[in-house]
Amino acid sequence: MNGLVIGLGVVVLTAIAFVLGGALGWLIANRRSDQGIRRVEEQARLDSQSVQASLQSELSRTQTELARATADRDRLHKEQADRSALDDRLLPLRESVESLKRQAQEVEVKRAEAASQLREQITGVQRNYTSLETATRQLVSAMSTAQSRGQWGEMQLEQLLESSGLVEGINFSRQDQRSGESTDRRPDIVVHLPGGGEIFVDAKFPFDAYWRAIEAGDSPQATTELKKHAIDVLARAHELSGKRYWESAKSPDFVVMFLPLESLLATALDADGDLLAQAFSRNVVLATPTSMLAMLRTIYFGYQRKLMADNAEEIRAAGAEMLSRLETAVGHLNGMQSGLRRAIEGYNNFIGSFDARVMAQARKMKELGVSAASELTASDPLDDTLRQSRSSLTE
Repeated sequence: MNGLVIGLGVVVLTAIAFVLGGALGWLIANRRSDQGIRRVEEQARLDSQSVQASLQSELSRTQTELARATADRDRLHKEQADRSALDDRLLPLRESVESLKRQAQEVEVKRAEAASQLREQITGVQRNYTSLETATRQLVSAMSTAQSRGQWGEMQLEQLLESSGLVEGINFSRQDQRSGESTDRRPDIVVHLPGGGEIFVDAKFPFDAYWRAIEAGDSPQATTELKKHAIDVLARAHELSGKRYWESAKSPDFVVMFLPLESLLATALDADGDLLAQAFSRNVVLATPTSMLAMLRTIYFGYQRKLMADNAEEIRAAGAEMLSRLETAVGHLNGMQSGLRRAIEGYNNFIGSFDARVMAQARKMKELGVSAASELTASDPLDDTLRQSRSSLTE
């Protein structure tokens, strides 16, 4: 029993010990578990704080990015609005640019056409220049002699004569032979003046020194050649003065030396300012196409005035004859008027007598029963008023 008790006691004690050991182990394990939990909680708290800090940092960064994105969005909206407004403002400018672009294209096309035409014109000018150069050389060669220069001068002078209205054979003649006391003289053109008189024109002119001056250009030789040209012009004037054309006919005491180029006289005057005075002193007038045409037009005007004066007497005689014939016609008209008045008066007297004597008897016979083949009706008297002329020579 005791043993049982002891055994039971041992069992109980063992059970108690076991329970106590289990409880102690549980307590120890529980304590250890609490420490682990605390460590876990501390670690979790630390991790939570770290995560919270990280989340807070991420939230702050996200908020910053969001604010930045919002600002960018607002900026983009504003830029888009500004761009739309700018597009509206730039629309007329774009249209102007497009218009300018089209105009530039048109201008470019026209420029290309103008350039093409210009090239054609330049080519034509070059051809004309070549032709002109050839013609100039031919002209210089043709005017190498005094006779050929005179022929060319005559051609120029004939053109001026035609332009002035003068008629060859009536108002002027060519190469009229003149016999003088010492030598034969033959002017190129003789212009007949209205009412009598003549003007002699010589078309031969010096040219060699003038052409050499042109070929010399701006060199000193050109000045020398121009002075030589002035001397040649004066020498030709002296030669014409010696022929004394004006002594063989009624003519002004001068002869005209025709220079077919204005520059022939201008360059000579530049080299010698007294050239005109020296030529005038020898009864030689230096004339260029301008002054020559003015003189010829003046002569033509004189012919017109002379024609009017010559015809004035014939016009007066024709007027007197017309008045005489009008007087005769008026006399005949007055006679016709008197005859018409007498005829009307005789007609009216006849009508009155016919109505009073013949028609009265005819009406009486009709009343007595005598019938006629047709109705007899007498004519009415005529009005003796004749229209009078309202004009007369004394008005």
